[in-house]
Amino acid sequence: MNKKLLGFFIIFIFIFSFVNVYSLGLSPARTTINFEPGLKKTISFSIINSEKQDINLELYTRGELLSSISLERDKVSLSKDEESRQVSYSIVLPEKLSPGLHTAEVIISQPSESPSGDSYIGTTLAVATQLYINVPYPGKYAEADLNILNKNGETDFIIPVSNKGEFDLVSIKANIDIYNDKNEKINSFNTNEISINSKNKGELIGILKPALIGNYKAIVTIIYDGETLKLEKEFSSYEQGIELQQVEVKSFSLGDIAKFEMLAENKFNQELENVYSQTNIYNDKNELMADFKSQTYNIPVNSKKVLTSYWDTKGVKVGTYASKIFLKYSDKSYEKQVQFKVSENKLEVIGVGYVISSSSSGGINIVSILIILVIILVLLNIFWFFFFRKKLKDK
Repeated sequence: MNKKLLGFFIIFIFIFSFVNVYSLGLSPARTTINFEPGLKKTISFSIINSEKQDINLELYTRGELLSSISLERDKVSLSKDEESRQVSYSIVLPEKLSPGLHTAEVIISQPSESPSGDSYIGTTLAVATQLYINVPYPGKYAEADLNILNKNGETDFIIPVSNKGEFDLVSIKANIDIYNDKNEKINSFNTNEISINSKNKGELIGILKPALIGNYKAIVTIIYDGETLKLEKEFSSYEQGIELQQVEVKSFSLGDIAKFEMLAENKFNQELENVYSQTNIYNDKNELMADFKSQTYNIPVNSKKVLTSYWDTKGVKVGTYASKIFLKYSDKSYEKQVQFKVSENKLEVIGVGYVISSSSSGGINIVSILIILVIILVLLNIFWFFFFRKKLKDK
């Protein structure tokens, strides 16, 4: 084999080694259960073969509650013809757990292989599905968080509240004080008032118009049934740093796993790190029926990135569902309220500027396009390398 052919061969081996790098998806990424003494339950999740490759996987547990988990199996093999595989694990909870959140994870990993084909220490990729067990606090007890974002010329203060106590919370509201960078109070206002049943969640919202621009501190006092909870957060409020451009769902079939591709644009003046999407879907009673996230991504300045996530639609009925899509990074959150119009072979996303219909099948996905572009660029570089070298030799 001459040197030119050998060079081409090595380069193509490199390219196709790169092509074989792919990702896995899980649905759901998290299962949350309210504690019951001695509870026995089987929990199922789907491993999604995103790029449809032959793959061997290993499963193991970690975390505080790992002794309460029994895996159905510790190895799974998926063929390139399998879009997904459902796997189960069983839990047996102890008779007592301390109040609060207790967690565990089931890790799904692809072991690395030695040149001889044997597995050895190390993995090429790993994903996890989480188990959250909420143990109620005695009496009345609330936990809360604070998200601040600018949109449509206003600054929104969104306060998710979780009722972690044994009893319902009848009256919950919050007062928000805003301080400037000189620690001077410049505004004070109240949120809406809500009630939250035990082991449930709600949301307080406060809105300031026009939007705050600059560096500020918010001190939030949440008042619930005679108790108080304080939150404090410094924030820099400028124009919105990230924006949801579009949502696409290809080859949708009700009852299967839907793949969401969300195009996010970085409008900020610096790279955004660890960006992910979180999608909440609600039923006709405004109860949360699905909550799924994407992996994390870095988005360079003035660039766009597709965030991929998965929704297992098994048991979902035809209808229109109110939904919220969050783009999260650092301690910031961008929220977009949309509707998912679900039919047997079509999912329409209403509210991202226009309707994106998703009943088509086939086509080239984004990963394939990127791979083709890489190959073309490499081939062009090889061509110019040999072209100029020949020119120099001729001289």
